[in-house]
Amino acid sequence: MIARALLVAASAFALSGCISLLPEADPNALYRLSNHVPAEAVANQDAPVVRIGRPIAPRALASDRVALDTGEGRLAYMAGVNWVSAVPVLFQELVIDTFDRRSGALVAARPDDGVATSWDLRLELRRFEAVYDQGDNAAPRIDVAVRARLIDAGNREVSSVRTFEVSQRADSNRQPRIIDAFSRASSDVSRELVDWASERVSQAEE
Repeated sequence: MIARALLVAASAFALSGCISLLPEADPNALYRLSNHVPAEAVANQDAPVVRIGRPIAPRALASDRVALDTGEGRLAYMAGVNWVSAVPVLFQELVIDTFDRRSGALVAARPDDGVATSWDLRLELRRFEAVYDQGDNAAPRIDVAVRARLIDAGNREVSSVRTFEVSQRADSNRQPRIIDAFSRASSDVSRELVDWASERVSQAEE
C-alpha cells in the first residue's frame, strides 16, 4: 500500500515544467523573495527606531527549503529548489526593506546593528507553504501567516499584538510562478504589518 501511494505521488508530479517531489541530478535552483511593495516613504532620520528580530518558526519552516502542503496537513519539500537563506532570515530582510520603502514613522534596525531602539517587533512565522488544495497538478495556494508583537523598549510592555494572514494563488504549477506567489503573499503581509506597526507607534507617541 505504501509503495503504491509513492508511485501515485511520483506520477502526479512528473509533468514537464511542474513541481517534482523527487530528487533531481541538476544543482538546486536558488530563489529569493522579491519585494512587491513600491517605495513611497520619505526618510525621516528623527523617527523612532524599531528593532526587527528574526522570526521564530517551527522546524519545518525554519530551513532554506520550499515547503509544500500535499494534503491532510503533511508537509513535503519542493525538489531541486532552495531559498537563498533560511526562511526566517528572508522574511526578516523583507520586513526591514518594507519599512524602508513604506514607513516614515519608524526606522527599522536589526538586533546586531547595535543602535538604541524605542520599539521591538517580534515575529512568529506560523505558515509559509504552498498548499495543493485543488489537486497535484493544479496551481497551489500560497499561505503566509505571521504573528507580530509590538513591544515598548522603554518599559518592556507589549503594546499590541496581531496576526497577519494572506493567501495568494499561483498563476500555474511551475516553479517560478510558485516562487512569485510566495513573494507576492509575503509582500502583502509585510505591507500590512508595517502599516499596523507605524500606526500603533504614531498613536503611542502622540
